[in-house]
Amino acid sequence: MKLIEGRLTRLGESTVNMKNEVVKYSLIQIGDKTLTNVMIDRKLNNFLQDGVETEKATQLWFLNGGKIVMGVQVGDDTRYYGTINPFFYFAMLFNVVFTCIVFTYQPLGALAWAVLIYAIGGRRWLDYRRVAAAGGMKV
Repeated sequence: MKLIEGRLTRLGESTVNMKNEVVKYSLIQIGDKTLTNVMIDRKLNNFLQDGVETEKATQLWFLNGGKIVMGVQVGDDTRYYGTINPFFYFAMLFNVVFTCIVFTYQPLGALAWAVLIYAIGGRRWLDYRRVAAAGGMKV
């Protein structure tokens, strides 16, 4: 999970994907950093836009190497974070059960499978858990 803090000065052009409920910005300027091709949940986007309209510092939590905004806090106000697709929980449960089955029959195969699960989705799940545990309001 990556945290960037500073005054939000500019939001570039945005495109909205109604099917996935995602807004993609061509650029976001926050503090002394310029980020390109950043995605954010549509519901969370409202709180991001509030950061441009104020002089307060904005905190953005990122996922996937700084390309997906998963949490927004403007000033000392409430921290807002996005939700996870329910299918993601089902996939994680399936992977844990499948790993236990494979581990019973072939330990090295299970270890390889567990590493693959963590690399693909485990970090994302842990990042969402960390933001939620830090406090705030789910959007």
